[in-house]
Amino acid sequence: MVIPTRNEAGNVEELERQLDSALGGVDYEVVVVDDSNDDVTRPALRAAAVRNPRWRVIERGQRDQTGLASAVVAGIDAARGMAVCVMDGDLQHPPAIVPQLLATISAGADLAVASRYMRGGSRAGLDGTLRNLVSRSCTWLAQGVFPEARRTSDPLSGFFCCRRAAIKGLELKPRGFKILLELLVCAPRLRVANVPFVFAARHAGESKASTRQGILFLGHLASLFVYVPGGAGPLKFAMVTLAGLAVFASLLYGLVHAGVHPLLAWLTGTAASAACTLALLQLAPFRELGRHGEPDGKRLYYAAASVSAVTSFAVFAILLVPGKHHLFLGAAVGQACGLLLTLTVNQPPVWRRLARMLRLVPRLDIDALARRLGAQEGFWITDHGDLSDPRLNLIGGVVTREMVATASRHQQPALFVERKSARPQARLNIETSSAIVVPSVDESGEVSAVAVFVRTSRSPFESRHLDEAIKWMASHGRLSPVIAESQVVA
Repeated sequence: MVIPTRNEAGNVEELERQLDSALGGVDYEVVVVDDSNDDVTRPALRAAAVRNPRWRVIERGQRDQTGLASAVVAGIDAARGMAVCVMDGDLQHPPAIVPQLLATISAGADLAVASRYMRGGSRAGLDGTLRNLVSRSCTWLAQGVFPEARRTSDPLSGFFCCRRAAIKGLELKPRGFKILLELLVCAPRLRVANVPFVFAARHAGESKASTRQGILFLGHLASLFVYVPGGAGPLKFAMVTLAGLAVFASLLYGLVHAGVHPLLAWLTGTAASAACTLALLQLAPFRELGRHGEPDGKRLYYAAASVSAVTSFAVFAILLVPGKHHLFLGAAVGQACGLLLTLTVNQPPVWRRLARMLRLVPRLDIDALARRLGAQEGFWITDHGDLSDPRLNLIGGVVTREMVATASRHQQPALFVERKSARPQARLNIETSSAIVVPSVDESGEVSAVAVFVRTSRSPFESRHLDEAIKWMASHGRLSPVIAESQVVA
């Protein structure tokens, strides 16, 4: 149980009592992350920790008090259970619902959300019509921007339970209250289930909701949109498409009215539109649009875009036959046909089928990945606890066997680059050794193998190579030890 608190002294004893009652027979711990600035809450929490060995209290200093969401992240990091349940300390989240959430996780869900917005649930505890309206509007906004948030009817709930292994390794950067939205967007493959609950009135204390929290929520949406490339795909696709169409329409209209031949105007507008689209796809927020999570995904995207351009031009040229239709109507119909084709190809089921047909999603082959990264050596370490594996000698002094074992133990990919010597004059022809280490996690959340890539070159590995290795391995599935042992590069 992870419970963020701030000035909740009046709720501590009742919260302890209700948790003990609800979780009888369950092996649990309570991690309270406290940001209180009054004189009574922390003594009350310390007393609870003294009389109840299940309770641990993390008292954050003023500098670390950056909001409820960061308090939840600190609590999750400190948690030790198989599942982590997050709830408020004001008893608006009834502890009696926790066993239902835990049972949902045990039944196979990665994330169980206590929802106010489903049959059997209620938001009766919200104060007044205005706060109800604001809550519902924020929910609609989050679900409208991020399809990932539609997997639950209450993406802004502060009451949820998750499988700890399913979120291990996520680097969460939430703002304000809405930690659940962060999980939904950053981990789109989590299996999500809803459990209805009635949002109760506060037992004691005052609500922390404020205008500032609303501003933080909007900032959180913006942060997820910009810094999670795979999130908000439909909206990002619409933005890129509309930008390309705006460039095309402006140039076509201007050039035709300037006396340029319609076909030449169309070609110029299309080329400029394509350049605009390509430029946007290089920006971080839009970088994953054409990839669909696959390292080679853009090949299919560009092929579809080319076919789309040919299709739109063919329709435009046919409709341009004298006496048929107006020039700009023909251009609009042509662009609509091309856009429809692009939209069709970008539907996940269609995209996956075409990718398999065109062999754009090969099975995970460490040989191919090593060539792609420009590595001289690439191999699997399947017994990652065995530091005597002779292949680790290939790494040289860049990374030690202990470092590989640490990357495996913490399930953390790593990039190692040899430290350059201090030279009064830099030389471009001096080779530097570097290595990439990426653990492969099986379905049970355990490391089944560790991929190691080594390069000795004037150009060492960079962070983009590490990102590419991680994405390649993530998109080709998790390996079993048997498969890993059979894929060793000489």
